[in-house]
Amino acid sequence: MEGEPSPRIVRVAADLPEPIGSRRDEDSDDAMLYSVREDRIPLISRAVPSQQGSTVYVCFLFLGLATLLPWNFFITAQTYWEYKFRNVSADGSTNEENNYLQDLYAPMQVCFCQVTNFTFLVINMLYSYKVPHRIRMLSSLTMMIMLFSLTAVFTQIDTDDWQIGFFAFTIVTIVLINVSGAMFQGVLFGVAGVFPERFMTAVMSGQALGAVFASVARIVSLSVGAENSNSAFIYFMTAVAVMIFTLGAYLYMKTTEFYRYYTDPEQLEKAIIIPRDITQSHHLQIMKQIWPEGLSVMFVFFISLAVYPALCVKIDSSSDDPDWADTYFQPVVTFLLFSIGDYLGRQSSGFISWPRRGSRILHVLVFGRIIFIPLFLLCNHDPKSPIPTVFDHDAYYIVFMLLFAFSNGYLSSLCMIYGPKLVSEDKAELASAIMIAMLGFGLMLGGISSFAFALIS
Repeated sequence: MEGEPSPRIVRVAADLPEPIGSRRDEDSDDAMLYSVREDRIPLISRAVPSQQGSTVYVCFLFLGLATLLPWNFFITAQTYWEYKFRNVSADGSTNEENNYLQDLYAPMQVCFCQVTNFTFLVINMLYSYKVPHRIRMLSSLTMMIMLFSLTAVFTQIDTDDWQIGFFAFTIVTIVLINVSGAMFQGVLFGVAGVFPERFMTAVMSGQALGAVFASVARIVSLSVGAENSNSAFIYFMTAVAVMIFTLGAYLYMKTTEFYRYYTDPEQLEKAIIIPRDITQSHHLQIMKQIWPEGLSVMFVFFISLAVYPALCVKIDSSSDDPDWADTYFQPVVTFLLFSIGDYLGRQSSGFISWPRRGSRILHVLVFGRIIFIPLFLLCNHDPKSPIPTVFDHDAYYIVFMLLFAFSNGYLSSLCMIYGPKLVSEDKAELASAIMIAMLGFGLMLGGISSFAFALIS
């Protein structure tokens, strides 16, 4: 009201009890600092709920799994898309030679996925504070469920007479589902950023589990010879079921006292003064604080997507067993092994947390991953390539892939955990959104550069 003095803002040290399983960093302050209204200070010291922390952790794990499920399921359904876009003559016979739709689909999918993902991660970073996180979470999850269901329905529709139209429809679906995925990913990391560090680890580990899940589904489909429309229907409906379960997990999670302690606006806004008019200066101020972690997570995913999967899928097995070399080598070693190593790396970050926050060793390890580019280029590949083969046995590639995957998961998780902790708690969600935008920029740069590495191999 006019004439009424505004509440005085003071800096107070609130030595809060820590949630179950969390710990203080050795290099962090002993007390957490907040900007609070002087007449509301007692609200800061309310006790952290002692129950439901583990349940909320599992819910974050499933939410993380859902963030990359669209990407993983669409990219591993390669045989289905080849079937849909195959050459079909006027009499209904099939020509086994690839046509331009089959050749265009994979690179266009990667291009539209990463460009859309990065664009909407940036939009989320700039404007996400205008929309409550509950609305963003529910709307994006619902949209992904609808689009997966629509994709499953089209597996049962004969599209041979309008393949170009179906190709365009599929690309539009990919764009829309990645818009939803980027929105969902942005808000999820933002929410996880205000929880203790292990909950960010849960999200990162969930993302890796989604890749493991898709890889196993792909191998199972190969083992039973599932290449027709019915198997594709089951495949995509599995994704729908997982997304519905994830939606249920979120709806349950937000009712828990543990979740409300960290996110309930009626309590949070009474205690913490949150800026409503976020300007470009706010973003620049936060960026100055977190840029080392932001640049590091960008470089991690730039290196990863530059060689995986475009370069890695060109590596051949040296085995004489045709079943292993022609059918299972790539799905097992390239996709499943990467997914498992990535998951183990992300999960390990929650227990080891080395290097510590602020250590230069972290950035040295991140930029040292560039060594994987020449290592993969020198693995067993097309003998017609101008690059010689040095590591011709499968064992070399398996070891390189494990190290590559583990370092991807471990180092990216540390960056995502440390980034939001470098700013005050009221800026943690915005810092997380900036970190996600940097991650997306790295993915986009890696995806673009992957064409070059694939061509020279």
